[in-house]
Amino acid sequence: MLEDKKAFGRLVLAARRQRGWTQEQVAEKWGHTREYVSQVERGVRKLAKWEEVESLARVLEIPSERLDAIGKSLPERKTEARTPSEADDVLFQALLEPSAATVKLSWLIWYSENNKIIVSNLDTWIAKLTDATTKYRGTFLRPAQQVLAYALEMKGKILFDRLQYAAAMGQFSDMLVLGEELGDPDIITLAMIYQGDILRKRGLYETAVRRLETAKSHAEAGSICVSGMRWNILARAHAAYGKESLFLEATDKAQEAVEQTEQDLNALCNQFNPVTVLQERALGYSMLWQPDKALEIYKQTDKLRPFRPLRDLGSYTIVKAQAHAYGGNLEDGITYAIRGLELAKQYHSKRHISRVQIMYDRLNITPFRNHTRMPDLKEALYKAQKNV
Repeated sequence: MLEDKKAFGRLVLAARRQRGWTQEQVAEKWGHTREYVSQVERGVRKLAKWEEVESLARVLEIPSERLDAIGKSLPERKTEARTPSEADDVLFQALLEPSAATVKLSWLIWYSENNKIIVSNLDTWIAKLTDATTKYRGTFLRPAQQVLAYALEMKGKILFDRLQYAAAMGQFSDMLVLGEELGDPDIITLAMIYQGDILRKRGLYETAVRRLETAKSHAEAGSICVSGMRWNILARAHAAYGKESLFLEATDKAQEAVEQTEQDLNALCNQFNPVTVLQERALGYSMLWQPDKALEIYKQTDKLRPFRPLRDLGSYTIVKAQAHAYGGNLEDGITYAIRGLELAKQYHSKRHISRVQIMYDRLNITPFRNHTRMPDLKEALYKAQKNV
Protein backbone atom coordinates (compact mmCIF):
# COMPACT_ATOMS: atom_id res chain seq x y z
CA MET A 1 0.00 0.00 0.00
CA LEU A 2 2.90 2.34 0.84
CA GLU A 3 4.37 1.75 -2.62
CA ASP A 4 1.08 2.67 -4.22
CA LYS A 5 0.95 5.93 -2.29
CA LYS A 6 4.47 6.85 -3.29
CA ALA A 7 3.82 5.96 -6.94
CA PHE A 8 0.86 8.33 -7.06
CA GLY A 9 2.86 11.04 -5.31
CA ARG A 10 5.69 10.73 -7.82
CA LEU A 11 3.17 10.94 -10.65
CA VAL A 12 1.63 14.11 -9.18
CA LEU A 13 5.07 15.66 -8.67
CA ALA A 14 6.15 14.88 -12.24
CA ALA A 15 2.92 16.28 -13.69
CA ARG A 16 3.24 19.47 -11.66
CA ARG A 17 6.85 20.03 -12.70
CA GLN A 18 6.00 19.31 -16.33
CA ARG A 19 3.56 22.24 -16.23
CA GLY A 20 5.96 24.50 -14.36
CA TRP A 21 3.49 25.01 -11.50
CA THR A 22 4.22 25.59 -7.82
CA GLN A 23 2.51 23.62 -5.08
CA GLU A 24 0.56 26.79 -4.24
CA GLN A 25 -0.80 26.97 -7.81
CA VAL A 26 -1.89 23.33 -7.75
CA ALA A 27 -3.48 23.81 -4.34
CA GLU A 28 -5.47 26.82 -5.56
CA LYS A 29 -6.75 24.99 -8.65
CA TRP A 30 -7.54 21.84 -6.66
CA GLY A 31 -9.15 23.57 -3.69
CA HIS A 32 -6.75 22.35 -0.99
CA THR A 33 -3.76 23.75 0.91
CA ARG A 34 -0.14 23.77 -0.26
CA GLU A 35 0.78 21.46 2.62
CA TYR A 36 -1.89 18.99 1.51
CA VAL A 37 -0.39 18.92 -1.99
CA SER A 38 3.08 18.48 -0.50
CA GLN A 39 1.92 15.51 1.58
CA VAL A 40 0.39 13.86 -1.49
CA GLU A 41 3.60 14.31 -3.48
CA ARG A 42 5.71 12.86 -0.65
CA GLY A 43 3.40 9.86 -0.35
CA VAL A 44 2.45 10.54 3.25
CA ARG A 45 -1.13 11.49 2.42
CA LYS A 46 -3.37 8.81 0.95
CA LEU A 47 -6.35 9.94 -1.12
CA ALA A 48 -8.99 7.49 0.03
CA LYS A 49 -11.80 8.76 -2.17
CA TRP A 50 -11.71 8.24 -5.92
CA GLU A 51 -13.32 11.68 -6.34
CA GLU A 52 -10.16 13.29 -4.90
CA VAL A 53 -7.89 11.29 -7.20
CA GLU A 54 -10.05 12.14 -10.21
CA SER A 55 -10.19 15.87 -9.42
CA LEU A 56 -6.41 16.16 -8.88
CA ALA A 57 -5.74 14.17 -12.06
CA ARG A 58 -8.04 16.55 -13.94
CA VAL A 59 -6.21 19.61 -12.62
CA LEU A 60 -2.83 18.19 -13.66
CA GLU A 61 -4.15 16.55 -16.87
CA ILE A 62 -2.83 13.14 -15.84
CA PRO A 63 -3.96 10.60 -18.48
CA SER A 64 -6.18 7.76 -17.27
CA GLU A 65 -3.65 5.22 -18.58
CA ARG A 66 -1.05 6.57 -16.14
CA LEU A 67 -3.55 6.19 -13.30
CA ASP A 68 -4.37 2.65 -14.43
CA ALA A 69 -0.69 1.74 -14.34
CA ILE A 70 -0.41 2.54 -10.62
CA GLY A 71 -3.78 1.13 -9.61
CA LYS A 72 -5.60 4.45 -9.33
CA SER A 73 -8.24 3.86 -12.00
CA LEU A 74 -12.04 3.78 -11.67
CA PRO A 75 -12.94 1.60 -8.66
CA GLU A 76 -14.12 -1.93 -9.24
CA ARG A 77 -17.76 -1.86 -10.15
CA LYS A 78 -20.36 -2.84 -7.57
CA THR A 79 -22.96 -5.11 -9.10
CA GLU A 80 -25.56 -4.47 -6.44
CA ALA A 81 -26.22 -2.03 -3.63
CA ARG A 82 -25.90 -3.26 -0.07
CA THR A 83 -27.71 -0.22 1.33
CA PRO A 84 -30.07 2.37 -0.19
CA SER A 85 -27.29 4.97 0.04
CA GLU A 86 -25.15 2.90 -2.37
CA ALA A 87 -27.85 2.59 -5.03
CA ASP A 88 -26.92 5.82 -6.81
CA ASP A 89 -23.24 4.81 -6.95
CA VAL A 90 -24.13 1.48 -8.56
CA LEU A 91 -26.30 3.23 -11.12
CA PHE A 92 -23.66 5.79 -12.07
CA GLN A 93 -20.88 3.21 -12.32
CA ALA A 94 -23.03 1.18 -14.70
CA LEU A 95 -23.38 4.27 -16.88
CA LEU A 96 -19.78 5.43 -16.58
CA GLU A 97 -18.05 2.16 -17.45
CA PRO A 98 -19.20 2.08 -21.08
CA SER A 99 -19.27 5.85 -21.46
CA ALA A 100 -16.09 7.29 -19.96
CA ALA A 101 -13.80 5.13 -22.07
CA THR A 102 -15.67 5.52 -25.33
CA VAL A 103 -17.04 9.05 -25.84
CA LYS A 104 -13.79 10.56 -27.09
CA LEU A 105 -12.79 7.48 -29.06
CA SER A 106 -16.27 7.43 -30.59
CA TRP A 107 -15.74 10.98 -31.79
CA LEU A 108 -12.56 9.89 -33.59
CA ILE A 109 -14.38 6.99 -35.25
CA TRP A 110 -17.28 9.22 -36.31
CA TYR A 111 -14.86 11.85 -37.57
CA SER A 112 -13.10 9.36 -39.81
CA GLU A 113 -16.10 7.27 -40.91
CA ASN A 114 -19.30 9.28 -40.28
CA ASN A 115 -20.64 6.21 -38.47
CA LYS A 116 -24.41 6.56 -37.98
CA ILE A 117 -24.54 3.85 -35.31
CA ILE A 118 -22.23 5.91 -33.14
CA VAL A 119 -24.56 8.91 -33.45
CA SER A 120 -27.48 6.73 -32.35
CA ASN A 121 -25.50 5.38 -29.39
CA LEU A 122 -24.46 8.91 -28.48
CA ASP A 123 -28.09 10.02 -28.28
CA THR A 124 -28.78 7.06 -25.99
CA TRP A 125 -25.85 7.92 -23.70
CA ILE A 126 -26.94 11.54 -23.46
CA ALA A 127 -30.53 10.57 -22.63
CA LYS A 128 -29.47 8.09 -19.93
CA LEU A 129 -26.87 10.35 -18.36
CA THR A 130 -29.20 13.35 -18.41
CA ASP A 131 -31.93 11.33 -16.73
CA ALA A 132 -29.57 9.87 -14.14
CA THR A 133 -27.80 13.12 -13.24
CA THR A 134 -31.18 14.79 -12.84
CA LYS A 135 -32.68 12.15 -10.55
CA TYR A 136 -29.81 10.70 -8.52
CA ARG A 137 -26.88 11.69 -6.33
CA GLY A 138 -23.81 9.87 -5.09
CA THR A 139 -20.05 9.53 -5.29
CA PHE A 140 -20.07 9.35 -9.07
CA LEU A 141 -22.40 12.26 -9.82
CA ARG A 142 -19.59 14.64 -10.79
CA PRO A 143 -17.77 12.12 -13.03
CA ALA A 144 -21.13 11.36 -14.68
CA GLN A 145 -21.70 15.06 -15.28
CA GLN A 146 -18.25 15.30 -16.82
CA VAL A 147 -18.95 12.41 -19.20
CA LEU A 148 -22.28 14.01 -20.09
CA ALA A 149 -20.51 17.29 -20.87
CA TYR A 150 -18.15 15.58 -23.33
CA ALA A 151 -21.05 13.66 -24.89
CA LEU A 152 -22.84 16.98 -25.42
CA GLU A 153 -19.63 18.34 -26.95
CA MET A 154 -19.53 15.52 -29.49
CA LYS A 155 -23.21 15.92 -30.33
CA GLY A 156 -22.75 19.66 -30.76
CA LYS A 157 -19.82 19.18 -33.13
CA ILE A 158 -21.84 16.74 -35.23
CA LEU A 159 -24.73 19.22 -35.44
CA PHE A 160 -22.31 22.02 -36.34
CA ASP A 161 -20.96 19.89 -39.17
CA ARG A 162 -24.55 19.63 -40.45
CA LEU A 163 -24.91 23.45 -40.21
CA GLN A 164 -27.65 23.05 -37.60
CA TYR A 165 -26.43 26.10 -35.72
CA ALA A 166 -29.28 26.59 -33.25
CA ALA A 167 -29.30 22.92 -32.22
CA ALA A 168 -25.50 22.87 -31.89
CA MET A 169 -25.56 26.05 -29.81
CA GLY A 170 -28.06 24.38 -27.48
CA GLN A 171 -25.72 21.43 -26.88
CA PHE A 172 -22.80 23.75 -26.14
CA SER A 173 -24.95 25.86 -23.81
CA ASP A 174 -25.82 22.74 -21.80
CA MET A 175 -22.15 21.77 -21.83
CA LEU A 176 -21.24 25.23 -20.50
CA VAL A 177 -23.71 24.91 -17.62
CA LEU A 178 -22.20 21.55 -16.65
CA GLY A 179 -18.71 23.03 -16.81
CA GLU A 180 -19.77 25.80 -14.46
CA GLU A 181 -21.39 23.28 -12.09
CA LEU A 182 -18.19 21.21 -12.07
CA GLY A 183 -15.88 24.21 -11.90
CA ASP A 184 -14.00 22.64 -14.83
CA PRO A 185 -12.15 25.35 -16.80
CA ASP A 186 -11.54 23.10 -19.81
CA ILE A 187 -15.21 22.22 -20.24
CA ILE A 188 -16.21 25.87 -19.81
CA THR A 189 -13.59 27.06 -22.30
CA LEU A 190 -14.39 24.40 -24.89
CA ALA A 191 -18.10 25.23 -24.77
CA MET A 192 -17.37 28.93 -25.27
CA ILE A 193 -14.91 28.19 -28.09
CA TYR A 194 -17.55 26.27 -30.01
CA GLN A 195 -20.14 28.97 -29.36
CA GLY A 196 -17.71 31.59 -30.65
CA ASP A 197 -16.99 29.56 -33.78
CA ILE A 198 -20.70 29.18 -34.53
CA LEU A 199 -21.22 32.92 -34.06
CA ARG A 200 -18.35 33.57 -36.48
CA LYS A 201 -19.87 31.19 -39.00
CA ARG A 202 -23.17 33.05 -38.71
CA GLY A 203 -21.45 36.35 -39.52
CA LEU A 204 -21.55 37.75 -35.97
CA TYR A 205 -17.88 38.71 -35.74
CA GLU A 206 -18.04 41.16 -32.82
CA THR A 207 -20.16 38.80 -30.71
CA ALA A 208 -17.93 35.85 -31.62
CA VAL A 209 -14.79 37.68 -30.54
CA ARG A 210 -16.41 38.84 -27.28
CA ARG A 211 -17.37 35.24 -26.50
CA LEU A 212 -13.84 34.02 -27.21
CA GLU A 213 -12.29 36.82 -25.17
CA THR A 214 -14.63 36.05 -22.27
CA ALA A 215 -13.28 32.50 -22.33
CA LYS A 216 -9.71 33.72 -21.82
CA SER A 217 -9.71 33.69 -18.01
CA HIS A 218 -11.12 30.15 -17.97
CA ALA A 219 -8.60 29.03 -20.60
CA GLU A 220 -5.71 30.34 -18.53
CA ALA A 221 -6.91 28.22 -15.58
CA GLY A 222 -7.19 25.07 -17.70
CA SER A 223 -4.98 22.96 -19.93
CA ILE A 224 -2.52 24.41 -22.43
CA CYS A 225 -4.18 22.34 -25.16
CA VAL A 226 -7.60 23.97 -24.72
CA SER A 227 -6.01 27.39 -24.28
CA GLY A 228 -4.25 26.90 -27.60
CA MET A 229 -7.50 25.88 -29.26
CA ARG A 230 -9.02 29.20 -28.20
CA TRP A 231 -6.20 31.07 -29.90
CA ASN A 232 -6.64 28.98 -33.05
CA ILE A 233 -10.37 29.74 -33.33
CA LEU A 234 -9.77 33.40 -32.49
CA ALA A 235 -7.22 33.53 -35.31
CA ARG A 236 -9.81 32.07 -37.67
CA ALA A 237 -12.36 34.73 -36.70
CA HIS A 238 -9.91 37.60 -37.16
CA ALA A 239 -8.74 36.31 -40.55
CA ALA A 240 -12.29 35.82 -41.83
CA TYR A 241 -13.00 39.49 -41.16
CA GLY A 242 -9.73 40.93 -42.44
CA LYS A 243 -8.07 41.72 -39.10
CA GLU A 244 -4.53 40.78 -40.09
CA SER A 245 -2.57 42.03 -37.07
CA LEU A 246 -4.98 40.36 -34.64
CA PHE A 247 -4.86 37.16 -36.73
CA LEU A 248 -1.06 37.07 -36.59
CA GLU A 249 -1.03 37.67 -32.83
CA ALA A 250 -3.54 34.87 -32.22
CA THR A 251 -1.88 32.33 -34.50
CA ASP A 252 1.51 33.04 -32.90
CA LYS A 253 -0.04 32.34 -29.49
CA ALA A 254 -1.52 29.09 -30.83
CA GLN A 255 1.93 28.07 -32.06
CA GLU A 256 3.45 28.75 -28.63
CA ALA A 257 0.73 26.64 -27.01
CA VAL A 258 1.04 23.66 -29.33
CA GLU A 259 4.78 23.49 -28.68
CA GLN A 260 3.94 22.89 -25.00
CA THR A 261 1.05 20.47 -25.60
CA GLU A 262 1.44 16.75 -25.00
CA GLN A 263 -0.10 14.88 -27.95
CA ASP A 264 -2.43 12.64 -25.94
CA LEU A 265 -6.03 11.56 -26.49
CA ASN A 266 -7.36 14.99 -25.55
CA ALA A 267 -5.15 16.75 -28.09
CA LEU A 268 -6.09 14.16 -30.70
CA CYS A 269 -9.83 14.61 -30.11
CA ASN A 270 -9.50 18.37 -30.04
CA GLN A 271 -7.46 18.30 -33.26
CA PHE A 272 -4.81 20.51 -31.73
CA ASN A 273 -1.37 19.59 -32.99
CA PRO A 274 1.49 21.22 -34.93
CA VAL A 275 -0.06 20.35 -38.31
CA THR A 276 -3.51 21.78 -37.55
CA VAL A 277 -1.96 24.99 -36.18
CA LEU A 278 0.05 25.39 -39.38
CA GLN A 279 -3.06 24.71 -41.46
CA GLU A 280 -5.02 27.32 -39.51
CA ARG A 281 -2.28 29.85 -40.23
CA ALA A 282 -2.35 28.93 -43.92
CA LEU A 283 -6.15 29.19 -44.07
CA GLY A 284 -5.93 32.63 -42.47
CA TYR A 285 -3.50 33.81 -45.11
CA SER A 286 -5.86 32.55 -47.82
CA MET A 287 -8.78 34.45 -46.29
CA LEU A 288 -6.60 37.57 -46.13
CA TRP A 289 -5.84 37.25 -49.86
CA GLN A 290 -2.22 36.24 -49.24
CA PRO A 291 -2.38 32.78 -50.86
CA ASP A 292 1.33 32.56 -51.68
CA LYS A 293 2.11 32.41 -47.95
CA ALA A 294 -0.57 29.74 -47.54
CA LEU A 295 0.84 27.60 -50.34
CA GLU A 296 4.31 27.71 -48.78
CA ILE A 297 2.85 26.37 -45.53
CA TYR A 298 0.97 23.62 -47.38
CA LYS A 299 4.30 22.40 -48.76
CA GLN A 300 5.28 21.74 -45.14
CA THR A 301 2.00 20.10 -44.11
CA ASP A 302 2.06 17.85 -47.19
CA LYS A 303 5.31 16.38 -45.86
CA LEU A 304 4.29 16.35 -42.20
CA ARG A 305 1.05 14.45 -42.86
CA PRO A 306 1.18 12.59 -46.20
CA PHE A 307 -1.69 10.25 -45.27
CA ARG A 308 -5.04 11.43 -43.90
CA PRO A 309 -8.41 9.89 -42.99
CA LEU A 310 -11.27 10.66 -45.37
CA ARG A 311 -12.79 13.66 -43.57
CA ASP A 312 -9.41 15.22 -42.87
CA LEU A 313 -8.42 14.72 -46.50
CA GLY A 314 -11.62 16.37 -47.70
CA SER A 315 -11.14 19.42 -45.50
CA TYR A 316 -7.47 19.71 -46.46
CA THR A 317 -8.23 19.41 -50.17
CA ILE A 318 -10.76 22.24 -49.91
CA VAL A 319 -8.46 24.65 -48.05
CA LYS A 320 -5.74 23.99 -50.63
CA ALA A 321 -8.31 24.74 -53.33
CA GLN A 322 -8.90 28.14 -51.75
CA ALA A 323 -5.20 28.99 -51.70
CA HIS A 324 -4.66 28.05 -55.35
CA ALA A 325 -7.80 29.83 -56.54
CA TYR A 326 -7.20 33.04 -54.60
CA GLY A 327 -3.68 33.11 -56.00
CA GLY A 328 -5.06 33.16 -59.54
CA ASN A 329 -4.41 29.50 -60.37
CA LEU A 330 -8.06 28.66 -60.96
CA GLU A 331 -7.27 25.55 -62.96
CA ASP A 332 -5.70 23.80 -59.98
CA GLY A 333 -7.94 25.57 -57.48
CA ILE A 334 -11.17 24.39 -59.07
CA THR A 335 -9.75 20.90 -59.61
CA TYR A 336 -8.97 20.68 -55.89
CA ALA A 337 -12.39 22.14 -55.01
CA ILE A 338 -14.31 19.61 -57.09
CA ARG A 339 -12.25 16.80 -55.61
CA GLY A 340 -12.95 18.15 -52.13
CA LEU A 341 -16.68 18.24 -52.87
CA GLU A 342 -16.61 14.61 -53.97
CA LEU A 343 -14.92 13.65 -50.71
CA ALA A 344 -17.29 15.76 -48.60
CA LYS A 345 -20.27 14.02 -50.20
CA GLN A 346 -18.89 10.68 -49.02
CA TYR A 347 -18.88 11.73 -45.36
CA HIS A 348 -21.93 14.03 -45.69
CA SER A 349 -20.39 17.27 -44.40
CA LYS A 350 -22.50 20.31 -45.18
CA ARG A 351 -19.95 22.46 -43.38
CA HIS A 352 -17.11 21.48 -45.68
CA ILE A 353 -19.30 21.94 -48.75
CA SER A 354 -20.19 25.41 -47.48
CA ARG A 355 -16.49 26.31 -47.55
CA VAL A 356 -16.44 25.71 -51.30
CA GLN A 357 -19.59 27.82 -51.64
CA ILE A 358 -17.81 30.68 -49.85
CA MET A 359 -14.85 30.27 -52.19
CA TYR A 360 -17.16 30.35 -55.22
CA ASP A 361 -18.94 33.47 -53.94
CA ARG A 362 -15.64 35.28 -53.32
CA LEU A 363 -14.36 34.46 -56.79
CA ASN A 364 -17.66 35.39 -58.40
CA ILE A 365 -17.29 39.06 -57.47
CA THR A 366 -13.84 39.31 -59.08
CA PRO A 367 -12.72 39.10 -62.72
CA PHE A 368 -12.13 35.38 -62.01
CA ARG A 369 -15.88 34.86 -62.48
CA ASN A 370 -15.23 34.72 -66.23
CA HIS A 371 -12.83 31.79 -66.00
CA THR A 372 -13.88 28.86 -68.18
CA ARG A 373 -13.98 26.44 -65.23
CA MET A 374 -16.28 28.48 -63.00
CA PRO A 375 -19.39 26.81 -64.51
CA ASP A 376 -17.84 23.41 -63.64
CA LEU A 377 -17.47 24.49 -60.02
CA LYS A 378 -21.03 25.82 -59.92
CA GLU A 379 -22.39 22.52 -61.22
CA ALA A 380 -20.30 20.47 -58.77
CA LEU A 381 -21.56 22.62 -55.89
CA TYR A 382 -25.16 22.15 -56.96
CA LYS A 383 -24.77 18.37 -57.07
CA ALA A 384 -23.00 18.22 -53.71
CA GLN A 385 -25.59 20.38 -51.95
CA LYS A 386 -28.41 18.37 -53.48
CA ASN A 387 -27.01 15.02 -52.35
CA VAL A 388 -26.02 15.86 -48.75
